[in-house]
Amino acid sequence: MSVGPSHPRCFVVGGALWVVPSGTGHDVATTRRSRAGTGAVDRAGSAVVDAWTLTGGATGGFFMGTVAGAVWHVEGLGDLAAFVLSGALVGAVLAVGTKRLFADFSDPRPDDARPDGPDRDLPAVRVPWDVANAAPDDADGDELALWSLRAERWRLARAAREARELRIELDLDGGGAEAEAEYREAAADYEPVARLLGLPLPLPR
Repeated sequence: MSVGPSHPRCFVVGGALWVVPSGTGHDVATTRRSRAGTGAVDRAGSAVVDAWTLTGGATGGFFMGTVAGAVWHVEGLGDLAAFVLSGALVGAVLAVGTKRLFADFSDPRPDDARPDGPDRDLPAVRVPWDVANAAPDDADGDELALWSLRAERWRLARAAREARELRIELDLDGGGAEAEAEYREAAADYEPVARLLGLPLPLPR
Protein backbone atom coordinates (compact mmCIF):
# COMPACT_ATOMS: atom_id res chain seq x y z
CA MET A 1 0.00 0.00 0.00
CA SER A 2 1.50 3.26 -1.17
CA VAL A 3 1.16 5.91 -3.82
CA GLY A 4 3.85 7.89 -5.59
CA PRO A 5 4.56 9.86 -8.75
CA SER A 6 3.14 6.99 -10.82
CA HIS A 7 -0.33 7.79 -9.45
CA PRO A 8 -2.41 9.38 -12.24
CA ARG A 9 -3.09 12.53 -10.18
CA CYS A 10 0.38 12.93 -8.62
CA PHE A 11 3.79 14.30 -9.54
CA VAL A 12 7.07 15.12 -7.81
CA VAL A 13 8.72 18.55 -7.89
CA GLY A 14 11.49 19.72 -5.59
CA GLY A 15 11.57 16.41 -3.74
CA ALA A 16 7.92 16.76 -2.68
CA LEU A 17 4.94 14.70 -3.82
CA TRP A 18 1.98 16.73 -5.06
CA VAL A 19 -1.57 15.74 -5.94
CA VAL A 20 -3.92 17.63 -8.25
CA PRO A 21 -7.55 17.48 -7.02
CA SER A 22 -10.23 17.04 -9.64
CA GLY A 23 -11.82 20.45 -9.05
CA THR A 24 -8.82 22.58 -10.02
CA GLY A 25 -9.67 22.69 -13.71
CA HIS A 26 -6.10 21.76 -14.71
CA ASP A 27 -4.54 18.46 -15.66
CA VAL A 28 -1.51 16.95 -13.94
CA ALA A 29 0.93 17.63 -16.78
CA THR A 30 0.04 21.33 -16.93
CA THR A 31 0.23 21.70 -13.16
CA ARG A 32 3.59 19.94 -13.02
CA ARG A 33 5.01 22.21 -15.73
CA SER A 34 3.75 25.30 -13.90
CA ARG A 35 5.59 24.26 -10.75
CA ALA A 36 8.73 22.94 -12.40
CA GLY A 37 9.02 25.47 -15.23
CA THR A 38 12.59 26.38 -16.13
CA GLY A 39 13.66 26.41 -12.50
CA ALA A 40 12.69 30.00 -11.78
CA VAL A 41 9.54 29.00 -9.91
CA ASP A 42 11.37 26.43 -7.77
CA ARG A 43 14.11 28.91 -6.93
CA ALA A 44 11.52 31.51 -5.93
CA GLY A 45 9.73 28.97 -3.74
CA SER A 46 12.99 27.92 -2.12
CA ALA A 47 13.85 31.54 -1.45
CA VAL A 48 10.50 32.07 0.27
CA VAL A 49 11.00 28.96 2.39
CA ASP A 50 14.50 30.12 3.31
CA ALA A 51 13.23 33.57 4.23
CA TRP A 52 10.45 32.16 6.39
CA THR A 53 12.82 29.68 8.03
CA LEU A 54 15.46 32.28 8.80
CA THR A 55 12.95 34.81 10.08
CA GLY A 56 11.14 32.29 12.25
CA GLY A 57 14.38 30.82 13.57
CA ALA A 58 15.88 34.21 14.37
CA THR A 59 12.70 35.40 16.09
CA GLY A 60 12.30 32.22 18.12
CA GLY A 61 15.97 32.15 19.13
CA PHE A 62 15.97 35.82 20.12
CA PHE A 63 12.77 35.41 22.11
CA MET A 64 13.96 32.35 24.04
CA GLY A 65 17.41 33.83 24.60
CA THR A 66 15.93 37.05 25.96
CA VAL A 67 13.50 35.24 28.26
CA ALA A 68 16.16 32.83 29.50
CA GLY A 69 18.56 35.64 30.31
CA ALA A 70 16.21 38.35 31.56
CA VAL A 71 13.43 36.31 33.20
CA TRP A 72 15.05 33.05 34.24
CA HIS A 73 18.47 34.61 34.83
CA VAL A 74 20.30 31.81 33.04
CA GLU A 75 24.02 32.56 33.25
CA GLY A 76 25.76 29.50 31.84
CA LEU A 77 26.76 30.00 28.23
CA GLY A 78 25.91 26.42 27.33
CA ASP A 79 22.48 26.61 28.96
CA LEU A 80 21.75 29.92 27.27
CA ALA A 81 22.80 28.51 23.89
CA ALA A 82 20.48 25.54 24.41
CA PHE A 83 17.53 27.88 25.02
CA VAL A 84 18.39 29.92 21.93
CA LEU A 85 18.65 26.80 19.75
CA SER A 86 15.38 25.36 21.03
CA GLY A 87 13.61 28.66 20.39
CA ALA A 88 15.10 28.90 16.91
CA LEU A 89 13.96 25.36 16.10
CA VAL A 90 10.38 25.97 17.22
CA GLY A 91 10.26 29.30 15.40
CA ALA A 92 11.59 27.82 12.15
CA VAL A 93 9.15 24.90 12.24
CA LEU A 94 6.18 27.16 12.86
CA ALA A 95 7.27 29.59 10.13
CA VAL A 96 7.70 26.89 7.47
CA GLY A 97 4.46 25.22 8.53
CA THR A 98 2.57 28.49 8.22
CA LYS A 99 4.03 29.07 4.77
CA ARG A 100 3.00 25.58 3.65
CA LEU A 101 -0.47 26.07 5.06
CA PHE A 102 -0.94 29.16 2.90
CA ALA A 103 0.41 27.32 -0.16
CA ASP A 104 -1.70 24.18 0.33
CA PHE A 105 -4.97 25.95 1.08
CA SER A 106 -4.75 28.48 -1.77
CA ASP A 107 -7.73 27.89 -4.05
CA PRO A 108 -8.31 29.44 -7.47
CA ARG A 109 -10.82 32.29 -7.52
CA PRO A 110 -13.55 32.48 -10.18
CA ASP A 111 -11.72 35.30 -11.95
CA ASP A 112 -8.61 33.15 -12.24
CA ALA A 113 -9.85 31.54 -15.45
CA ARG A 114 -7.60 33.80 -17.48
CA PRO A 115 -4.60 32.24 -19.25
CA ASP A 116 -1.93 31.19 -16.79
CA GLY A 117 1.30 33.13 -16.76
CA PRO A 118 4.59 31.28 -17.11
CA ASP A 119 5.56 31.88 -13.47
CA ARG A 120 2.20 31.04 -11.89
CA ASP A 121 1.97 27.87 -9.79
CA LEU A 122 -1.30 26.05 -10.47
CA PRO A 123 -3.22 24.62 -7.48
CA ALA A 124 -1.90 21.38 -6.00
CA VAL A 125 -1.71 19.85 -2.53
CA ARG A 126 1.54 18.65 -0.99
CA VAL A 127 1.24 15.00 0.12
CA PRO A 128 3.29 14.13 3.23
CA TRP A 129 5.39 11.07 2.52
CA ASP A 130 3.98 9.12 5.46
CA VAL A 131 0.48 9.70 4.09
CA ALA A 132 1.62 8.62 0.63
CA ASN A 133 3.29 5.48 1.96
CA ALA A 134 0.22 4.48 3.98
CA ALA A 135 -2.41 5.34 1.36
CA PRO A 136 -4.08 2.47 -0.52
CA ASP A 137 -3.04 1.99 -4.13
CA ASP A 138 -6.55 2.68 -5.41
CA ALA A 139 -6.95 6.01 -3.60
CA ASP A 140 -8.07 8.78 -5.94
CA GLY A 141 -6.64 12.28 -6.10
CA ASP A 142 -9.40 13.91 -4.08
CA GLU A 143 -8.95 11.40 -1.26
CA LEU A 144 -5.21 12.01 -1.19
CA ALA A 145 -5.76 15.77 -1.11
CA LEU A 146 -8.28 15.51 1.75
CA TRP A 147 -6.07 13.19 3.83
CA SER A 148 -3.02 15.37 3.23
CA LEU A 149 -4.76 18.62 4.17
CA ARG A 150 -6.19 17.12 7.35
CA ALA A 151 -2.83 15.64 8.34
CA GLU A 152 -1.01 18.91 7.68
CA ARG A 153 -3.64 20.96 9.51
CA TRP A 154 -3.40 18.71 12.58
CA ARG A 155 0.40 18.87 12.60
CA LEU A 156 0.37 22.65 12.40
CA ALA A 157 -2.25 22.85 15.17
CA ARG A 158 -0.15 20.51 17.30
CA ALA A 159 2.92 22.69 16.82
CA ALA A 160 0.90 25.79 17.69
CA ARG A 161 -0.40 24.14 20.86
CA GLU A 162 3.10 23.10 21.89
CA ALA A 163 4.26 26.68 21.38
CA ARG A 164 1.30 27.86 23.46
CA GLU A 165 2.23 25.47 26.29
CA LEU A 166 5.71 26.96 26.25
CA ARG A 167 4.22 30.44 26.52
CA ILE A 168 2.12 29.30 29.50
CA GLU A 169 5.29 28.15 31.26
CA LEU A 170 6.68 31.65 30.69
CA ASP A 171 3.46 33.35 31.83
CA LEU A 172 3.07 34.87 28.37
CA ASP A 173 -0.03 33.02 27.23
CA GLY A 174 -2.34 34.76 24.81
CA GLY A 175 -5.05 33.35 22.55
CA GLY A 176 -4.79 29.99 24.28
CA ALA A 177 -8.48 29.17 23.92
CA GLU A 178 -8.34 29.67 20.16
CA ALA A 179 -5.23 27.51 19.80
CA GLU A 180 -6.79 24.74 21.88
CA ALA A 181 -10.08 24.89 19.95
CA GLU A 182 -8.22 24.73 16.64
CA TYR A 183 -6.20 21.75 17.85
CA ARG A 184 -9.29 19.85 19.01
CA GLU A 185 -11.10 20.49 15.73
CA ALA A 186 -8.06 19.54 13.66
CA ALA A 187 -7.49 16.41 15.75
CA ALA A 188 -11.13 15.36 15.36
CA ASP A 189 -10.88 15.74 11.57
CA TYR A 190 -7.53 13.96 11.40
CA GLU A 191 -8.30 10.99 13.67
CA PRO A 192 -10.44 9.09 11.09
CA VAL A 193 -7.65 9.61 8.53
CA ALA A 194 -5.04 8.31 10.96
CA ARG A 195 -7.15 5.24 11.74
CA LEU A 196 -7.80 4.56 8.07
CA LEU A 197 -4.14 4.83 7.08
CA GLY A 198 -2.68 3.29 10.23
CA LEU A 199 -0.84 6.48 11.23
CA PRO A 200 -0.21 7.54 14.86
CA LEU A 201 -3.38 8.85 16.46
CA PRO A 202 -3.62 12.26 18.11
CA LEU A 203 -2.80 11.89 21.78
CA PRO A 204 -5.79 12.35 24.11
CA ARG A 205 -5.75 15.34 26.40
